[in-house]
Parts: sequence; structure tokens; C-alpha cells
Amino acid sequence: MRPACAALVIVIALAGSAVRAAPPTVTPSPGYDARLQEQRAAAAASSQSATSERKPVAVADYAGSISVYRRANRMPAVTLDAKLNAMALKQAQAMSATGSVSHSAGGSFFTRIAPLKKQRAAENIGAGFIAFAEMLKQWENSPGHRENLLMPGAKRVGVAFVDNPKSPYRRFWAMVITD
Repeated sequence: MRPACAALVIVIALAGSAVRAAPPTVTPSPGYDARLQEQRAAAAASSQSATSERKPVAVADYAGSISVYRRANRMPAVTLDAKLNAMALKQAQAMSATGSVSHSAGGSFFTRIAPLKKQRAAENIGAGFIAFAEMLKQWENSPGHRENLLMPGAKRVGVAFVDNPKSPYRRFWAMVITD
């Protein structure tokens, strides 16, 4: 199964609302199967090493990685938001449960984001990438996803993934970014 990703942008204006969704993209990740095997072998080897040598990746690194990309493109940094993390987690869980990479897996994005009362919001989703760095790189290289990452006025972000070993994608990602 090829890794997949899709982007959705919602801009809520005071006088009405406009919705623009980037078309889903399915792009193969070169060497994905080989990298997956290497990662599994490395994980098995590292599990045999002392636990003090391993450093877990903090969720805050997601916001940091996105902020590095934003600053490189002359945009302000974003900070991690617990509500957006929870929203991203629900979307990743819904996609994992259905085995599909779809913005509607967890319900309409417009409906999901409405309780936050934000003027601007966007969502990137993807699957098949084990490391966040790979997922982020895919989003950076896709016009619709890049537009979401570089959304003007963005201040907060939430990122989550859910694993499903029964799915050929294995890992489902969701990112929500707002003003």
C-alpha cells in the first residue's frame, strides 16, 4: 500500500464561510518498505540496549518541527495546543478504525472545528509514514498541505497518530492548525 495524505482548509469569515479542500494525494514514499524493515530492525536492536540511552520523542517536537518549516518560510512559529491534539487524535483514530485516509472519517471538519470558534483552520491527514519527519516532508512537498502548514495567522497546532497493524498503511496521521 502506498503512503497517502490529504489536506483540507477551512476559512471561516465573519459574514459567512468559505471552504476549500485540497485534493487528496497518494504519493509513494521511495524505499518505504526498506525503511520500514530498517526501522523495525533498529527498534529491535535498540530495545536490547540500555533504556537510559533512548530518548523518547516529545509531542512538542511536532510543533517545533512545523515551526522550523514556518520560520524558514518567513512565517511565525506555532505552539502545541491540547484541544487541537485531542481533535487530531480523534481524526487519526477514526481513519485507523475505517482504514481510510479521509477528512470525513471523523465527521465533517467544519462540524468538528466549529466548537473552537476559530476564524481560520486547516487539517492535514496522511498515512503510511512511520516517522513524523517523513510525514511532514510529504506535506511540505504537496501544494495543498504546504499551504496549510504556512497558513497566515496560524498560532496553534495539534498533531496525532494512531497505529493499526492490520492496515497496510500501519500508521494514520492528523494535524489541525488554527489561528
